[in-house]
Amino acid sequence: MRIVCGLDVHKDSVFACLLNENGDKIECKFGVLTPELEELHQLLLTHEVREVTMESTSIYWHPIWRVLDDIEDLKLVNPYFIKQLPGRKSDVRDAAWIAECTMKDLIRGSFVPSALVQRMRQYNRRIFDLNKEIVYKLTKLDAVLQRCNIRISNYVSSVDSKSYKEVVRLISEGVTDANRLVGVIHGRTVNRVGKDTIIASLTGVVSEVDIDLIRQYMEEIELDQKHKQECQEKLTKGSVLNRVGNLMKTVDFGTLREVKNICLGVETASKSCLTEKIRR
Repeated sequence: MRIVCGLDVHKDSVFACLLNENGDKIECKFGVLTPELEELHQLLLTHEVREVTMESTSIYWHPIWRVLDDIEDLKLVNPYFIKQLPGRKSDVRDAAWIAECTMKDLIRGSFVPSALVQRMRQYNRRIFDLNKEIVYKLTKLDAVLQRCNIRISNYVSSVDSKSYKEVVRLISEGVTDANRLVGVIHGRTVNRVGKDTIIASLTGVVSEVDIDLIRQYMEEIELDQKHKQECQEKLTKGSVLNRVGNLMKTVDFGTLREVKNICLGVETASKSCLTEKIRR
């Protein structure tokens, strides 16, 4: 007998309604802690439920999806489309309505990528946030330098350039002498602008508080860049694994054996040719 389940997802609770072809219902409420979600999972397995539909409520559906990931037909649906379906009564519970629509095949699930792609998306969003934080902190760092009347950002290519970073590093270590700071500016910049102008732009009024703030901003930027690099490495690794997985799905083992035999044949032929040339 076909049994379906509708899940009404909230922040602190999950309402479930199991419905069979005879119209019999089992309604229950679960919490959102992992042991409670495991109870829901066990209930579905006990009743051999193979079709489950849940609402995509904010981010609260994510942990439920992960726990129920092994269900054969697991659907995620926008709550707006469920409520717009004709025939819904005002006094019916959302979970019961979702189960009824699932039983009548009125619901089409939204696209949910594989677990690997979801993890890659998380890294990608994190990189996006880190880029915004780095730009914001670079702006704040330059504002501190401008307050000290150090105007080197007017003459270098960007506040993320090597010369600018070296100046910031020296100032964070307590070096404020313009004649020492000019030594880390790229020669091309010095020749283009003039050494006297560069020295003047590096001559500022720097207090102990400014040095501390510059050091803190620099450390925060370096930490953000480190985290960004880690995310990019993980993202690249996940992308490679995803491509390999897709390739394995499309290529059968017979084809792989043929490719291997061809490669072995080419390798053997190459060795034979090389041996023949040595003999000659």
